[in-house]
Amino acid sequence: MTFLNKRVYNKAFGKIVRTLGFILVLISSLYIATSLVIENNTLPLMDKLEPFAQLVGGYLSQIQILTQYAGMALVVGLILILWAIRKGLILRLLLTLVLLFGFFSSALDRTSALAPIVLDTPSWLNSVTAFLKTYINQLTSISTYVAPGIAVAAPFLLWILFAYKKPGRFSIFMLRMGSIALFLAILMFYVAELFVESLQTVDIYGTIQTLLYIVTYLFFIVGGLFGTLGVTRK
Repeated sequence: MTFLNKRVYNKAFGKIVRTLGFILVLISSLYIATSLVIENNTLPLMDKLEPFAQLVGGYLSQIQILTQYAGMALVVGLILILWAIRKGLILRLLLTLVLLFGFFSSALDRTSALAPIVLDTPSWLNSVTAFLKTYINQLTSISTYVAPGIAVAAPFLLWILFAYKKPGRFSIFMLRMGSIALFLAILMFYVAELFVESLQTVDIYGTIQTLLYIVTYLFFIVGGLFGTLGVTRK
């Protein structure tokens, strides 16, 4: 009975929230993945993916708001999925705060651990970011490891969320695989930045890190697609 109680089945409103989350993850991941493939077309296997990336990128380029909203769409999409598929309040709140902190911190720094590309934010968010700036700076000034720790915690907590989702779904499994790749990519980024700076000049290290980011969003694309198609599932 305990095992069955951990299962989460969505009713009508929950299905809408969950599906909207998958749609946002799908669209944002398509944008990030195509950008990464096109920018890194000399890496191994990218010659196989580039024609598809160019094709999809051509369509996405017609949606001008994507350049400003891709990062926000990814974070909001993950939060919507989180609140739709998780029962427990603690992980819901913790992961929501971690994702929001990462988003607004990235908006201030103009860089993001989520992807090695520029993810702009809409101008109307500037006032919110300015309001939060003092609090974010106070938190990150505690230690140089606060921001990296939160960045690494985000994909780890996502993995926990997806790994213990009952009943299991292929879409959630894909997101779980993506969260593992993202965890490794972010971990590699901060290891090179904080502990072994010489790794930043090692080509193979940077190649593996970039490929992990690309794999992350390829998994997220598949997960987002199947999650969207599964709109009618409980």
